[in-house]
Amino acid sequence: MKTPSSAPSTPPATASSRSSTAATPLPPDMTAADHHDIEAWNTAIRLAASIGRLKIGSNLRASQEAHERAFEAAGEAAARIAEAGAREGQAQAAILREARGALAACRSWLHVLAALTNEPETVFADELELIEQAGKQINAYLRVAERAGAAGAPARQPAAGRPAPQPGTGRPPGRLGGPR
Repeated sequence: MKTPSSAPSTPPATASSRSSTAATPLPPDMTAADHHDIEAWNTAIRLAASIGRLKIGSNLRASQEAHERAFEAAGEAAARIAEAGAREGQAQAAILREARGALAACRSWLHVLAALTNEPETVFADELELIEQAGKQINAYLRVAERAGAAGAPARQPAAGRPAPQPGTGRPPGRLGGPR
């Protein structure tokens, strides 16, 4: 069971505040921004804080472990996003994909936690929404990085030892295809 914590907390995000953060323009180059200015990092930090404030009303060791793992995965996602802010190109994209994987792990652990505590998944709706929002923000950064990489990438050359394909067919010369 999820109960409010005695620690002071920030008010939950309303629909209007969520839409305003989603509409914020993305910086064209993530490396130019401090990780505090990256929306996905801020969302991942809010997610980790929200998961950390959860009070689980079960004394099962498995539910405590699922809670800890969800918190660790959210923290891992935030760390990866901050690390990606200091990288460029393919290294940045690879680290952002790792962050996306950490968010997926966090989502999975929250579903496990819901099953272990016999709670409906709607109890964790706020946390699942933050995961979804951070995932969308990471995907937006990845799209920008892929577009920038595709624009500056040289045309691919055929593999060594293979002739170039015939124009219009996509096949190397002399190959007719079909079963052999």
